[in-house]
Order: sequence, then structure tokens, then C-alpha cells
Amino acid sequence: WMVHDTAFPMEDSARSSFRLTTGSDGIWEKAIEKKAGSESKREFEKFKKQMMSEGGLSESSALIPPLSLRGDLSAALTMRSYIGKFLKIGLQGTLLTGPFTECMDLYGLNDEFNRKWFDYLAFALSGLDAAHTQAAPVAYTMIDLHKENAVLDYPMGGMDSLIQALVSGLEMDRGNGVEPGELRLKSRVEKFCLEEVKNKAKCTGVVLEDGTVLKAKKGVICNAPLWNMAKILEDSVVNPLDFAVAAAVNDVRKQADQMEMTGSFMHLHLGIPADGLPDDLDCHHSVLNMDDDVTAEQNLVIVSIPTIFDPSLAPEGYHVIHAYTAASENFADWESKLPGGLDSGKATFKDYRRTKSYKNLKEEKAEALWSALERIIPDIRERAQREGSVVEVGTPLTHRRYNRRFRGTYGPAPAEGKDVWELPGPMTPIEGLLACGDTTFPGIGLPGVAASGTIAANTIVDASVQLKLMEELKRSGALQ
Repeated sequence: WMVHDTAFPMEDSARSSFRLTTGSDGIWEKAIEKKAGSESKREFEKFKKQMMSEGGLSESSALIPPLSLRGDLSAALTMRSYIGKFLKIGLQGTLLTGPFTECMDLYGLNDEFNRKWFDYLAFALSGLDAAHTQAAPVAYTMIDLHKENAVLDYPMGGMDSLIQALVSGLEMDRGNGVEPGELRLKSRVEKFCLEEVKNKAKCTGVVLEDGTVLKAKKGVICNAPLWNMAKILEDSVVNPLDFAVAAAVNDVRKQADQMEMTGSFMHLHLGIPADGLPDDLDCHHSVLNMDDDVTAEQNLVIVSIPTIFDPSLAPEGYHVIHAYTAASENFADWESKLPGGLDSGKATFKDYRRTKSYKNLKEEKAEALWSALERIIPDIRERAQREGSVVEVGTPLTHRRYNRRFRGTYGPAPAEGKDVWELPGPMTPIEGLLACGDTTFPGIGLPGVAASGTIAANTIVDASVQLKLMEELKRSGALQ
């Protein structure tokens, strides 16, 4: 791991820059004062003090670890050592599960700059503004950013190093009669094996795209978004007269249809010559118009240059860059390129043609990414044309195809008439089928998705297995 203290230098509509530096040394507050004035600085300092006070909302957001949670009644056993902390949260739990704007209102954070800043932070976490993002993750992130000696971690080797760590954990030989896991690539699940047992729907395994049937010993955990899972379930109904199966699948479909979704992505991946670039070039950047809504289409562009931290990710003398618009692309602009002009919920590798109109739209929509990058590297277009450079543009259809995301969505959004998500837990109407991922609690983002996977894994094993793991982690200091 590499640690660093700069989160995101910001480039705003006034063509001015300011940067968030982690920690409690007052540098961020000085940046606020320079950008927005002394009153904005005072309001932020007061708000941070109230949020991060002992017993405050930020501390409360971190009291219950996901490793203690599960989706059945045995949660009473696994959470019993945290009951004191749970009670300590008390009425603050209502605030933490409500929109973050309620926290700002409660503590009098009223100035425009700070409220727009927290809109940005909420959007970076959830693809939604502060009025529609649950307070808990934002409150917790304040600890990560502003506690004493706070730093951010960057995984050397990039995202692949995290993936390999997960694979190692899956394939680890644990002994005690526990078989190592097996990772199968290019093995898309086409169907679930559904049966009616004692008038209840039950999942007993999966069917892969090559026809291989894998029978489940305890159950199946599905990390497909709810919209995609509903489509797979519908394709899995063999006998419509299995009324319990049909009814359970219909329940999942209704749940999926009622779940709103955020927008999609445009991506720009580059490999460019690094010669002549400043030695102090930052890894992470955000470019946005702070006078506009953070959720406006293509307003926020996030940029990462990971070779700043880890040169091994590119050939010597080159940088790799990823720029993207997150959760703000309108999929309707692209849906006409699919067969029938609609997303069926089942992505394939040949379900849209790279027509001239597609290529023209791709070029048009990528312009916002190029323009944002020019704020950071003014000659980026010229560098991208040099011999040895690489340019790859991804669209919402690319995002949908490679990530198996219905309508290329980033994830769930609050239902109509609701301020924040109301996401289901791991249990589904079908026995033996559990769900995880960003359409289950606690929602979008790597930490949220990792927590949902942990909760699903806990639920599928006996509580005694979970408690044993928790004790081992407590002895090692990895769990409080």
C-alpha cells in the first residue's frame, strides 16, 4: 500500500483550483477560506467539530461492523456483543439512515460552498446528491478525511492487486475439512435451478452458459444487480404450473421494477507519454461546475492517473489515465442502439452495432472528458496522438456490456417520493438464493458492496461459524 494525504484537487467553473488535504492540521480549512471566504471556513469548522465530537454522528456511523451483521434472526446472537454500542447510537440512528442534508440543517451548515462540497462528496460515494444520500457513509467518510493524521491508501499494483487478494482468500486452504473455493472465469450464469419444495420456491444451483449445472450444497449467492437477477430468474422458470416458483419470481420482478436507478458512465482510458509533465502532478482530480447541480449530465468528471503512485502499471515513460462521468449519463441516448430499442436485461457481446451514428454519439459524449483532462494536462490530445499512445472510449453500452449492468446504471436511486434508498437485505423470496451487491443493503460503492457480500456470506453459514471468525479477528486486532 502507498499512503497519501491528498484526496481530490478540484477544478471548478471559475477555472480555479483548490485541493482537499486529509488530516486535522487546518490545511483544508485554509483552502475553504481562500476559495469561499472566512464565514465558510467558520461554518465548516463548527460543523466538523459537531459531527466528529465524541459520541457524535461520525463516531456512531462506525460503531457496528458489517462482520457482525446477517440477514436472519441469528443476528441477535452475532450482534449481542455490540448491543451497548447499538443502544449508544440511539436516536442518532434516524439521522444516519436519513439524507445527509438533515445533518447539515441540524447543525446549521448553511453556506452555499460547503453544502455544494458535501453534494460533491455524497455524489462521489453514491451517485446522488446530499439530499438523497444516506448520512452514514458521508459521516463515516468525514472520519477518514479529517481525523488526526488521516491518510488515504492506494493499492500498489492497482485494482488487480485487490482482485488477486480476494482470489487468494477464495482459494485458500483453511483445513478443518473446509474445501478451498474455486474461481471460474468466462462462466456466465444463464439460469438458476429452481424447484418447488413443500409449496415453497427453492434454488438448488445454477446453469452456466455452456450448459454446465453446478449444484449448491447450501445455497447460491447472486451479486447481479436486482434488475438483472430478475431477468435471469424469469428465464429459469421451467414449469409455469410450479405456482410457488412463479409467484416468488414475480415478487422479485416487482421489486426490481419498483427500484429506481442512477445514470450511467462515459469512460476515457488513455496511455500517454509522460515526458515533460510536472513532477508534482497529482493522481486524483475532479473537474466540475460548482454553480450547477452536481448530478447534472456530464457536470462532474473524475480523473485518476495511477502511474503517479505506481509507475509499474505502464511501460517506462508513460502514464495511464482513467477519466469518467459517473452516474450522470442518460441511457436513453444510447438505448436505441440495442435490438428493439430497449434493454432486455440480458447483455451479450453482439447486441449492438458500432454504426456511424453510434461512433458519432460516442465522439460527441467523450468531448466533456477531453475538455476536463485539458484542465489538468493542456496538451493531452496531442500526447494521445503520439506513437505508442493508447485511446479507448467507453460508453454506457460498454459499461452495460462488460459489467452486466442493466441500462448501464451505476446503481440504485431512491424510489419516487423517498429521500434515500430503502434497500433489501440478502434474503430473497426464494429459499437458498441470497443477494448481495449495490442493490442490497448498504448500497453503492466498494465498501458498501463488500459489506453486502459479508452479510450474505454470514447469512448462509451457521451463526457459530460467524462468531468463531469474529473472535479470531478480534484477537488479531482486525475487529473491535
